[in-house]
Amino acid sequence: MSTFMRLLEAQAEIDPIRYERNDYLGDGFELFVELFLKLNPTDNRVGVYDYQPVQENDNGVDGIGINIKGDKSVVQIKYRVDTQGVLTANVDHLSNMFSDGDCLHQVNVDHKNPKNYRHFVFTTADGLHYYTDNEMYKSKVRCVGYNDFRSMVDNNIIFWETCLKVVENCNPTA
Repeated sequence: MSTFMRLLEAQAEIDPIRYERNDYLGDGFELFVELFLKLNPTDNRVGVYDYQPVQENDNGVDGIGINIKGDKSVVQIKYRVDTQGVLTANVDHLSNMFSDGDCLHQVNVDHKNPKNYRHFVFTTADGLHYYTDNEMYKSKVRCVGYNDFRSMVDNNIIFWETCLKVVENCNPTA
């Protein structure tokens, strides 16, 4: 995972006038997460399958999918260079996932089942800040952070080779 991030960050510096650095990092990580979800659709450590990225009106939801209970769910993806930092609701605009999820995608929190996650955050940060996770969101958000990704993709040669094949097929001149 650290190699992927290092290479992505190096690529982001190549032509920052044509492709703004933070946009490149965010878009590159969104592609990674899309591949990760599509290549691991039944992994209950993740909990999202049938993932589809949101192409328009990205106001807090980067994609939609189905959770392990079969409910429609929303996904927010956040790239952070600092893998030991944490995400907060206000600084990282995570609350937009709830408003956009409700208004545009009709996804609400399941208050009856505490572990029926319908809101997912995928990040290269360590995870959510304690207050954001437990106090603001009442532990209703499933966050997959840097160390979670490391445990699932580090030394997973088949995953990385499959990602490379998918990207090469998208760009035959690569």
